[in-house]
Amino acid sequence: WGVPPPAAPKAKDAHKVRGTLIRKKNSEASVLPASVRGDPQGVPPKLTQKDVSRGMEDLMNRGFIPKHVDLTPAFVKMPAPVLCGQVQMHPWTEQFVKQEPYTNTLGFNLSGIKMDIITRAHALDLNQTRARTTNSMRHAPDTNRSDRADPKTDRSIPITVVQPTTVNINANLPGSAGAGGPDGAGSPRDYNQLLDEFSLHQFIIRRGATLTNTPEFESYRRKHASAWGPIQDVINSLEHLLSKYAVPVAYVDGNKVALLSQIDFRAPTVDDMVDCLVNLDQVLELIKLPGRRYKGSNKDIVATLRLQAVYRGHLCRRGFRDSMWRFRAALTIQRLWKTVTTCRATAKIVEQVQEKRRRDFQELSKKLREDWHLLKRQKRVIVHMPSISREEAQRVSMEDFLIRQNLQMGRLTWIASSDVEVVYVSPFPLSPDVVQYYTKFLQIQGLEHPDERFKCVHPENYDRFPSHFALATTLLYSPRCLKRIANYCKGKEAYIIPGIVGPDDVKVSTHLRMPMLAPEPQLAAVYSSKSGSKRIFSLAEVNTPPGAYDLYSEHETIHSLARLIFERLDVRVWLFKIDDEFAGRGHAWLDATQLQCHQALTRERERSMSLWLDPNKQQAALNKVVEELARVVPRTVKIAHKKLFPTWEGFLETFTRVGGVIEAVPTGPVSSPEVNVLIEPSGEVIVHSTHDQIFSADYQYVGATFPQKSTNVTALRQAALSVGKACLEKGITGYLSVDFVSFNDADGMQRLWAVDLNVGLTDTAVSFEVFRFITSGHYNAIDNTFRAEVEEHPDDSRSAGGSTLDESTSSAQGHGLRGYAVCDMLYHPNLATVQYNVFFNLCRLKGVHFDLQDKMGTAFLLVDSFAGGVISLLTVGK
Repeated sequence: WGVPPPAAPKAKDAHKVRGTLIRKKNSEASVLPASVRGDPQGVPPKLTQKDVSRGMEDLMNRGFIPKHVDLTPAFVKMPAPVLCGQVQMHPWTEQFVKQEPYTNTLGFNLSGIKMDIITRAHALDLNQTRARTTNSMRHAPDTNRSDRADPKTDRSIPITVVQPTTVNINANLPGSAGAGGPDGAGSPRDYNQLLDEFSLHQFIIRRGATLTNTPEFESYRRKHASAWGPIQDVINSLEHLLSKYAVPVAYVDGNKVALLSQIDFRAPTVDDMVDCLVNLDQVLELIKLPGRRYKGSNKDIVATLRLQAVYRGHLCRRGFRDSMWRFRAALTIQRLWKTVTTCRATAKIVEQVQEKRRRDFQELSKKLREDWHLLKRQKRVIVHMPSISREEAQRVSMEDFLIRQNLQMGRLTWIASSDVEVVYVSPFPLSPDVVQYYTKFLQIQGLEHPDERFKCVHPENYDRFPSHFALATTLLYSPRCLKRIANYCKGKEAYIIPGIVGPDDVKVSTHLRMPMLAPEPQLAAVYSSKSGSKRIFSLAEVNTPPGAYDLYSEHETIHSLARLIFERLDVRVWLFKIDDEFAGRGHAWLDATQLQCHQALTRERERSMSLWLDPNKQQAALNKVVEELARVVPRTVKIAHKKLFPTWEGFLETFTRVGGVIEAVPTGPVSSPEVNVLIEPSGEVIVHSTHDQIFSADYQYVGATFPQKSTNVTALRQAALSVGKACLEKGITGYLSVDFVSFNDADGMQRLWAVDLNVGLTDTAVSFEVFRFITSGHYNAIDNTFRAEVEEHPDDSRSAGGSTLDESTSSAQGHGLRGYAVCDMLYHPNLATVQYNVFFNLCRLKGVHFDLQDKMGTAFLLVDSFAGGVISLLTVGK
């Protein structure tokens, strides 16, 4: 039966002694010498076969294989110790099928072989002496029924006797004689061998079942008996496939099935199994026929399962669709909520950072206020940062914005005080010619080595940002420049004087830990606006022109203008001002005398005063004015800056969005005096300088003259000081300027109105510092005079007998009085083609120069290289 006998027991070692081993039983393995382990170039000892047999891990542990060696080729080379392959997934339908266990030791592939070894034998009849041949059923003797013995009397016991036979080497040859009979016909064994060798091994699967009793199938099974297990699996898969589609008859090529069974790394696919069919075309027609799978033997079950699967799929898809809808809705809600919470958290963090920065700025301002009395008398460093930190839309609309930020290079003259060092932050790199020009300009007045007392720096990342970015913004994102400023001011008392202060100026101040001689940006923005300045003027009890402010709608603007026209018929022109604009950019004006209602109201007032005494008539007249203004204003109003606001609609949209004011324009000649005020952190208000501003017809600033001569000095000074004290009450410190208008009323009396407030160091204040530097004089704010240090010439003195006391007194008073006119920005396109030495030589030939002895003449202030075509001009005279 193929069961091997039990193994013989091994003989026990008679010499084995229990207890402790008295000697080593294993041999010492060779170890890599220390000289080789420490020397990468050393030659390792030769490996023996015994070392190799210990395995790769042992070689690595002993150091024969270095740790950096790639062991991939050793594992890839076939036969590999480890192989990767696809896991065979069995069908779930075979989960509960009980398989017959294989008890045969020959294995799965020989499970179909019958182990009954039958050799040639013959049956012996006890009743008959004649032997009966049973070798072949093909040559059995023809006996009729009458020749057979009676079963009752015939008692023959068929006995099969196994006889030893000799091997016939010619038994396998065709036509060789066997032991079956004398005629030499072939035996069944010879026929089976021929069938196994020359047959096509095509068998039939009918109605999903293989015909296993055909000679072809039996021959096929005999030939592939050694690998019958995988072949039987493929045949079972074919039977299942053909029964599923109710294929009546299929002819299978056994050779292809045998080849297909040899693929062990994946299960055979439907295409692979169909490829093994001989009548492939006929079977494919049935398989591809729609609904064919529901005509098989278990068609009811298959159809039921299909219906259940379709309906379950429908339910699952509907449930999945609903789940996805709920999931997307929940995801949207979650994302929105996360966005809201993140925004809130971020806003809270930003608010905390801003609050911390505000507290730091207030602490620095408080320290500056406490130390100001000592600080202004000791050595200090002033960081000048002339940044124009206005709104982005305003900065974009400004022409030559970078040059305008550099118009205040006259701040370098502040080193005239021996206690002051200056760090000037320019918005772009200054050319060496410009720096050399200002160095010589400072040396002319007797300063020794001025380049050691001022430093010009610029943000190194200025060209990485748009050109409309404010200087404070580009400086904030230029760490190298910030570090240079911090290193220069290290160990010294220092503070910052900005231009138009903004949020980024505060960030720079807190980053450098330097106080800033300026108010907080919110205060500066509020009280620098047109409406905010009206509140300051009202608090200071300074005269202002008739008008209205804080206008934020078209209806409110029209009705306010109508009431102003109705109440002040003597005013011919009304001026509109946008709150946050400057230098006349947001101005527009309306000539009220062109309105029909204005003419009618004027005639009615001249005729009778009853209209102003009757409220009903006043309201009716006011409604007519409103109707006419709504119809006429868009056509008759004139806008100062057409490039910014081409139409009245655009101007009105900005006017109502930002806010604005309406002011009366005086009739007759009008002058525009300006007072620059310094509010020290200690609380002292100082008049810095006064100027008469020069405007064009469309209210655009052109230049200024010093000192102002258009109005009463005392009234102007008192009004400026009152405004400065009101600003101090609001927490504003640093430099600011107050704009006035001066005119004579109908009675010939001089009137003074405050019209504008600018918080920050203005261009006229810087030009005054340059003027004071080049003249070495002193300004008396009480009588508004400036006296320069001028040497007396002998020819100017008069003899004692030829002069009277009044003439000598008048000459002494007028001696050394100086004034100047300044134009901050002169542009000429051909200036870019002129070199510096050629330009100044040409000016000297034309007599345009500055006399250092008389302190009179013309001084040029370079803003940039001549490539920009812009230059500043300051002319000094008596």
